[in-house]
Amino acid sequence: MSPSPTTRAPAPPPSPRALLTTRLGHLAMAMLVVELLAGMQTYINQTVLPLLATDLDARDSYGLVTAAAQVPAFLTMPLGGAMLERWRAGALMTALTALLTAGAVIGALAPTIWAYILGEVLRGLAAGALATVSMGVLVAGMPDAWRRLYAAAGSAMWVVSSLIGPAYAAALSAAAGWRWALVGYLPVLVAARAAMAREAAGLRVGGDDGAPWIPALAMAGGVGAIGAARASGPWFWPMAGLGMALVVGACARVFPAGSLRLARGRGAAVGTLAWLCSLYFTIDLVVAPAAHDALGLGPGAIGWALTTAGVCWSVIAMRCGARPARDPGLLRRRTALAGIAFASGGTLMIVALAGAAPWWCLHAGFGVLGAGMGLTNQDAWLRVITAPEIDDGISQARAATSAAVASSAGAAALATLITAAVAPTTAGVEARLLVPVLIVLVVGLAATPLLARRMD
Repeated sequence: MSPSPTTRAPAPPPSPRALLTTRLGHLAMAMLVVELLAGMQTYINQTVLPLLATDLDARDSYGLVTAAAQVPAFLTMPLGGAMLERWRAGALMTALTALLTAGAVIGALAPTIWAYILGEVLRGLAAGALATVSMGVLVAGMPDAWRRLYAAAGSAMWVVSSLIGPAYAAALSAAAGWRWALVGYLPVLVAARAAMAREAAGLRVGGDDGAPWIPALAMAGGVGAIGAARASGPWFWPMAGLGMALVVGACARVFPAGSLRLARGRGAAVGTLAWLCSLYFTIDLVVAPAAHDALGLGPGAIGWALTTAGVCWSVIAMRCGARPARDPGLLRRRTALAGIAFASGGTLMIVALAGAAPWWCLHAGFGVLGAGMGLTNQDAWLRVITAPEIDDGISQARAATSAAVASSAGAAALATLITAAVAPTTAGVEARLLVPVLIVLVVGLAATPLLARRMD
């Protein structure tokens, strides 16, 4: 890594004074504000998805709308590490933030679903690279103590975003329409990204892996193949199978060797993180349309479901991020408790969507599911981005790319597949299709402790 303002002198230990008076502290604060807004954006997108689909007459296109941002994001996300090796982080962030803003504005002004998709494509191109660039700044620009602080404080930001994000989206959508909900927060996001770019202006990330063009194209093409075919058509399942194969193959090339077979250490951490995020975020992305279409809930009730899960996840993750499970015994206990949370919370969600329990059981179950993520996600993520004492040959750029892709790629492919499969017509999500799929996803999440054992 090239010298930068954040790395020339020995890093001060984290403290309120260091947070306010040092460039490293300013960088951490800027990243936390971005984390807050990223969390809000997640809840905003989930809350307005059924609203924009209804307004633009596209309730049979959930998969296409989901893929519109995901495909370009996974074209640029694997390339983010190579970008960091070539250009400085500050300049990259400035250019990518401008592109992201343009995409959001185009989407908010869209008169048709195709115009909205154009905006999502631009936003996705920027967001994919920004995810890896931000991860690279964290890996190369912050010492271990500051990373642990960021993990804990970042979870606190998600507590705040889970409280205000759905409320913001629901209130603004009801008062002014979903279009304003998509852009109302943009001035704050631009200011936070500009501050982050300024503090990371001189930062370069170490690595000599080169640009993974073939995996990037395969990953984007795989997600695109899944989203391109309508679930009611004869080519949907062949395209879905091809798309999933491309995404898995691309991940095998992008991740450190042995990650998909859970090679002990950081490889297993990458594989576990990918498994965990793929299953959880697929459920997460289908909750809003399922609650709207299958249970008939409005934006307010949908927002509370998302808030419940977000708060439960974030509150527990604050503790786990501040005190990572370095001891194998503690790691096993945490992940075992998470497995119980996944099984019990998922069961509550399933019976609610099947009509065998009141609608609020969806909220309760999703909250318990979020608690399971809080118990597992931080430990896996910190293991991916933190180099061990004995060099394992994984560069800073590879670690940053792996963390970003593992957190997103599988979820993008699987969520695109599931959202299309359970909503094959303009009627939207059908409970008879969703319930068996949800059972499979919950069983997979409950098995996470078996994978996590190899991270120690």
